[in-house]
Order: sequence, then C-alpha cells, then structure tokens
Amino acid sequence: MRIAAAALLCAGLVACGSAGAGPAPVPSPLTDSSTASPAPPVQPAAAGGAVDPRGGPGPDPASAAPGAPTTDPAAASGASADPAADDADQPPLPAAFSDDETMVWIPAGDHRVPGTLALPADAAGRAVPAVLLLHGDLSSRDENGDMFARLASALAARGIASLRIDFAGTGDSEEPDLSLDYPNMVADATASLDWLRQNPTGDGAIDPDRVAILGLSRGGGIGATVTGTVPGVAAFVSWSGAVYNGYDEDPDGHDQARENGYVPLDFGNRIFKLGLNWFDTIEASHPLDDVEAYTGPVLAVVGSDDQVVDPQVSTDFLQAVASQDTTLHVVQGADHGFTVDQQVGDEAIRVTTDWLVSRLGAG
Repeated sequence: MRIAAAALLCAGLVACGSAGAGPAPVPSPLTDSSTASPAPPVQPAAAGGAVDPRGGPGPDPASAAPGAPTTDPAAASGASADPAADDADQPPLPAAFSDDETMVWIPAGDHRVPGTLALPADAAGRAVPAVLLLHGDLSSRDENGDMFARLASALAARGIASLRIDFAGTGDSEEPDLSLDYPNMVADATASLDWLRQNPTGDGAIDPDRVAILGLSRGGGIGATVTGTVPGVAAFVSWSGAVYNGYDEDPDGHDQARENGYVPLDFGNRIFKLGLNWFDTIEASHPLDDVEAYTGPVLAVVGSDDQVVDPQVSTDFLQAVASQDTTLHVVQGADHGFTVDQQVGDEAIRVTTDWLVSRLGAG
C-alpha cells in the first residue's frame, strides 16, 4: 500500500487539492484572539501525483484562477501597515540564480547541510542583514517555481543576503530520506542560523544582529520553532506557514509506517522513504507554542486560495504571538506556493522584500 504524497503538507511539489467545496477562507483582519474561532489547520488533500524532491521544482497543480493583486487588508483595520506599494507600476524583479550566489556546506553535527548563499553585490567590507530560507515538505531550497531563488535575487538587489538550505533527503542533501523529521529539520535550521551569524564569508559581510528567518509551509513551522527558541532572531516571515501545534496529519500513513518503519512515496524515478520518525515527530511538534512569546516583527503572507494550509492558520498565529509588530498580507487568487501564475509570485516576493528592508534596516 502507498499513501498519496498529496496527504503531506507541501510547497507546491505535491499535487494537492481541497476535498471540500471551494477554496479555504480568506483570513479576516486581525481581531482579538479571545474572540476568534479557530479553524482546522490543514484542509483535507485529495490524492495526486508528485515529482522527485531531488529533481527541482515541478508544476503547481492548484487550479484556482488568479485575482488582481491586493494591498494588506489588515492595514485598513488598524493592524501593521503593509509596506508594499501598488504592484501595477513596479519594475521587473531581478532574475533568479544571480552571479553572486555560492554553493555552501554547513557543519551540522555528524553531517553537513547544503545551501546557497546569496550576497548583495556590494556586501564585501560591510555588515548586511540576512535571511535564512526554509523550504516545505519534500521540496528543496529553490522551492517550486524557483520562488526562493527569485526571492534571494530580489533581497540581494535591496542589500539583504540570504541562505537557503536543503533538509534531509531533498535537493543536494547527503542525508538519507529516513533522517527527515521535525527535530532534525529544526537542528539543521539552527545550525544554518548559527553559521550565518558567524561571519561565513570571512570579511564581515553578515551582521549577526540582523538575521531573520522565512519559512514556507512546513518550513514556516520549523522557522517558528527556531525563532521562538533561539534568542536573537531579528524578524520572522511565514509564507503559507504550518504554524500550528502538531496532530496526526495522516493516520493511515502513520499506521503503515508503524507496521513497516516507513511509507514509500512514488516520485516516478525514485521512491522516497518517509519514516515513522517523521510521522511521530510532526504529531508531537508544537511550533505555535514555541513561537508564542516572540516579540520581534512578524509577517505572514498567505494565498487566498491556499488549499493545503487553511489561511486562517496565519490569522490565528498572528493573534497568538506576543509581538506588537505583526502584518498579514493576503495575495488574492494565490495558491499554497504562490506559483499559480507569475503575478502572485511577484506580489509575494515584493511584499516580503519591502517588509524585510523596513524591519532589518537595509537600503
């Protein structure tokens, strides 16, 4: 028996669709958390195909039609103003995979973590802020549609460095599939954060006091745990983030993993072995509790048509966190990975870049 890869939280590399009628609801403007009614964290996913998580991005299967870009609806109701301007007259974003990117290997206990370090062109000799980028389940550091690579280029053009990494079994990772679980992802993210803060370029290019974290989907949950448990994270950004306390997301798959030790996921040219430790540790995780006391600035960017993680999750997260600087931005018509078309991806990147520039003091 194989479970459908669609049952997993993903970043657009796994075919996902809602079993319910219509898209998940758009988050309402921030309200008092004592009166907000919680929503189920994850929409049920229909079965679908998948592509190799080592083989780079694939098409996003979301079928929602894109809508016109929107400014932050929270701003009109007194929440933090969205720094993004009207996208209509914005210049094109920089191309992904710039010449200023370098493949790096980050020491992490008994293994090393592959990553891509992107620096602003004029970073040498001056301390610039940086962002650690964390991908979703069974994705890779360039995410679906090269979203992280495109974001890295946009950040570098505005004076912000970035580091994007691969978790176990994905991308260029040397770790086996069965090493993929919540604690190991947190450990690899923490090692990467420490590495960024320790002047990896040797010329003082990274300011250790201005390092933020951004996570997409499960990466948002990992990022929330690290942000809330490692002191000094300068800012946190959640893209369609799975920032909720754990539960058994796939009981049938979990039972199969208990019986066989893992669940085989068929990606066409390889079988990904998703271990029992993944199911157990996701169920035991508590990123919402981990990040609750965080007081630094927080941005949540969600797609109105996300059918993998209910957008209400981000509203609940922003209501729960102690920060007094929270911003919610809803990209109208956007899917889970912001890849349904170029326009929604550009909007997510521009909003995030503008916000990080304002919060990290880049120029």
